[in-house]
Amino acid sequence: MAESQIPSDVDATIDEGLGADAPRKRSRKKKTAAYQVVGDSKIHVTKATGKVWKSRKSQALQHTKNVREAWKEAIDYYNNDQSGHRISKDNQSGNNLGNQRLNNNITETENVVFSNVTTMVPALYARNPEAEITSNAEERKELATMVERLVNVIGNKKVSPGINLKPKAKRCVVTTLLTNRSWMKIGWTHRDESSEGALEELTNLSKQLDKAKDTKDIIEIEGKLQALEETIDILQPSGAWCKVKSPFHILIDPMAKELDLSDARWVMEEDMLPTEFILARYATKDEKKNEHMSIYKPNHVMKASISTDGNDANDNENFSIFEESESDTAKSFGFDDEESFNKAKMTKVYFVWDKTTRRVLLFNASDWSWPIWVWDDPLQLDQFFPYYPLTFFESPDGPLTKGEVTYYLDQQDAINEMTDEMRRARKWARRNIFFNETLIDKEQATAILNGDDGTVRGLSLPEGTDMSKGLIGSIPPPSIQFEKLFNKDSAYQAIERISSVSAVMQGAQFKTNTNKDAVNANVGASNMRVDEKSDQIEDWIGQIYWGIAQLCLMNMPKETVTDLIGEAGESWQNISPDEIRRMSQRVVGGSTKKPTSQAKKEEALEFGQVLGQFVQAAPGPAMKIMLQVMEKAFDEVTMREEDWQELSEAIQQQAGTAPTPGQGQPGGQGDIESASPDQLKQLLEQLPPEAKQQVKAAIDSGVSPAKALQAALGEMQSQQGAEGAQPVQ
Repeated sequence: MAESQIPSDVDATIDEGLGADAPRKRSRKKKTAAYQVVGDSKIHVTKATGKVWKSRKSQALQHTKNVREAWKEAIDYYNNDQSGHRISKDNQSGNNLGNQRLNNNITETENVVFSNVTTMVPALYARNPEAEITSNAEERKELATMVERLVNVIGNKKVSPGINLKPKAKRCVVTTLLTNRSWMKIGWTHRDESSEGALEELTNLSKQLDKAKDTKDIIEIEGKLQALEETIDILQPSGAWCKVKSPFHILIDPMAKELDLSDARWVMEEDMLPTEFILARYATKDEKKNEHMSIYKPNHVMKASISTDGNDANDNENFSIFEESESDTAKSFGFDDEESFNKAKMTKVYFVWDKTTRRVLLFNASDWSWPIWVWDDPLQLDQFFPYYPLTFFESPDGPLTKGEVTYYLDQQDAINEMTDEMRRARKWARRNIFFNETLIDKEQATAILNGDDGTVRGLSLPEGTDMSKGLIGSIPPPSIQFEKLFNKDSAYQAIERISSVSAVMQGAQFKTNTNKDAVNANVGASNMRVDEKSDQIEDWIGQIYWGIAQLCLMNMPKETVTDLIGEAGESWQNISPDEIRRMSQRVVGGSTKKPTSQAKKEEALEFGQVLGQFVQAAPGPAMKIMLQVMEKAFDEVTMREEDWQELSEAIQQQAGTAPTPGQGQPGGQGDIESASPDQLKQLLEQLPPEAKQQVKAAIDSGVSPAKALQAALGEMQSQQGAEGAQPVQ
């Protein structure tokens, strides 16, 4: 079960327009607390709705039953450490469950699943990729650039309004390597439903309490304070957020054939929410009956317990099943008081995202009579669903697949059997010791086995006895006679073919006689599989960034944007969902490789060779771009501003474009011939008097102004060269 999280994407008060058409009353309306939804803004559904969705949930669970079992087994293998057969004794740690007899116990293991996954993760996701957002429409290019900078800042920022994407994405990569499916969910928390909004309300209530004089008002305000304080700790900051969702907690329409949800009619998300939060937000207390009544359906009692209906096999072991009864008290669950007990109560819920009606329904897993609440398309995303799946390979039967780990668990078992049998052989050889009674007695043999005691031992042996043989020995175990059966190479090779994790990636070296072509072929094949998975990740990140971009375009205020990206956000404006859908945008996730990785260094060198062809045409910009690429690829390169200036001047001198009088004006032969009259006039003004007279005389004799100016500049450069070449006296 995923950690308990409040539904920040759908726990906001209904979209501002939902209650706009409600009849207005002249009487002053009581303000709703930040932690509570607006009761009279509910969206009506029929009572049969809950039964329909409960049935669909059961169908989805049955449809994915076999795959879920495979997912669970793969995760169990990944988590299988060596602590299960290690028992400490007398404050000494060690593997004390060694096998001395034939049985099925495995007491020495090698977790290839864990090794492969942890090897692949840094190869696939070394850093947050930078999104690239481009627009085909000229008028949208500036906006696309702003959004690109904004989502990149948000993705990397660790605190609100950032989403700290890297650790979440890495968790998804681990899950996908094990199950071939993981989910990232995005959402938006509005300020008036956020922790900041609740803190502001808490401050206002405190001020009201100071000014209150009537006892009734004091009691009412104190009640609001208590309810707010109990709820504020599970609210979160305003802005965008993203969360990792387990594949066990996302149910998809069984009729859908595409994992990107493009043909899915609905998606269900299972979650655990604090019971106290649900009651505070979606219910009112009937003091006479001591019951919580639903705001959504005023005559419906809200159950405060968590339970299962028999179809859910993935309840988190950290949660105890609480059924409301006289025996279930705070003491029976290990709590000292009712307050702590109430805080610990959790309720399993399902969020139903219905694409057909573009609505979101929240149901209690143990009571589908009525929804807890209903929202009308709370996020307004172009794809409606806020879930983004990551997968590494496809199935001809559709999106329901098992992870690659499932296809080499037999080889993992075989490796553990061989590893453990070698341990048995060592213990057998160590424990089954014999001695030759015709040569030495038991006392002498025991003294030898007990080790050196610093004394000399005398033995009475027949003449010609070879002391290195026959005195003491060990019986080899039967299995050691079949040593070839314990060669693990074939199992490793089978795993490598499936997982694409080669021995080289794990740090092994090639054999000394392996030629260069074979090495390149091996590395190339491995890189091809890694690149394929990296491409999937980068596309996935691009989709997430576009979802975050949509939420920011609709909701993020200009002040926040300028705080994040500086003055570039001064022209920021929020736009409607319809305008966003009409935008022609292309979002690319960028590279997940480390900029200092070997692959990136090779790319930088190749790029430098290509860019070098443009140095003659544009030496300044070409060299600057080239060196910026090199600086990112090589840690040891750091360019200061003065280094750039010095290098730029050297490049210009080498290319014959060193600054001359009138720098920035045409100075070369081709430049002067194509210069405009105004440019020629400006350049002429900068010449010394003698050169001006020379140009004037040439023009009077019929020479064109451009050629006259060119001849004067040529003579000046030759004179400067001659002066510079004279020896120093």
